[in-house]
Amino acid sequence: MQPAPEIVAIEVTPQPVVLDTGEVALRIEASTVNATRLRGRLLSPDGTSVPLDFTAQPPPCNWLATHTLRPADREGTWRVEARAGRAVAGYEFDVDRRGTKAEARFESFDAEPRQVPRGDLVRLLGRVELVKNGASGPGARLPVEITFQEQETCGRRRFAEAVTDDLGRFSAQAPVMESGEWRAEVRSGPEVIGVLSAPVFVEATAEQKFATRLDYEVLRAGGNTVHSGRLRGKPGSSWQGLGNQRIWVFYRKPGAPSGAFNSVNKSTLTRDSPILSKGRFEVRTGSKNGGAWRVEYFGTNLAAGAVSAARPAP
Repeated sequence: MQPAPEIVAIEVTPQPVVLDTGEVALRIEASTVNATRLRGRLLSPDGTSVPLDFTAQPPPCNWLATHTLRPADREGTWRVEARAGRAVAGYEFDVDRRGTKAEARFESFDAEPRQVPRGDLVRLLGRVELVKNGASGPGARLPVEITFQEQETCGRRRFAEAVTDDLGRFSAQAPVMESGEWRAEVRSGPEVIGVLSAPVFVEATAEQKFATRLDYEVLRAGGNTVHSGRLRGKPGSSWQGLGNQRIWVFYRKPGAPSGAFNSVNKSTLTRDSPILSKGRFEVRTGSKNGGAWRVEYFGTNLAAGAVSAARPAP
């Protein structure tokens, strides 16, 4: 039997889209598995639908469609919808109009250090300014999303969040799983046109030496979601619980591509004792309507990382 098609990721360039006096060419890319055809459409904020003609291209984003936005097109939240067989996925992006809002700009963005052992944390820091009518000043109290794109993959994942201080400065920490590019993004809002930073490459170093695996379950408890399970590793001939290791929680929205699991800024450490409970963990998050959860372990210099199976949001 032929495996079912899967839509892994969707990307839109540029982001955010800013309308001015000229046309803006959108590049809409997608990554799929087991798909021989990809169909799609573009939905404007007023519900107008435009078909997208996807053509095959080399991986990692193995499908491409283009669309031109004109100065008179609507600003707001636009949506790409793609279909491969029975697999359907969507992606939303912002369209703004220059001249009506202040525009965010990254004065700086960097990662410290640029080489990080797998499983360790990298510090992402920068400064945002706002520009309007030729004047500039600190971008204070703006939410910033930290995203990551692994080498030779399609699509960015959100890994951390921060808020700028009164001088426009921000910093955040995120776990390093593989080598790839980190970016910071200020999303558009009622008074601000967002911006995406230039990428910063961080190398994940050190060889991983033994396999790990994650058992994982999720259930609803009142207004919370309880994530529990156990991390096991095989440093020798048998599997054993791994204590004092950090487990991160990720969520995928309903209808999002299968690879679009984003951090909810929640993590916990596995138990280190007693022996029968070593490696077990439990963490609570807010509840979600639909979608799916999973947990991830990013490993150490000695232990490989592990990703749990996805569980439907209860």
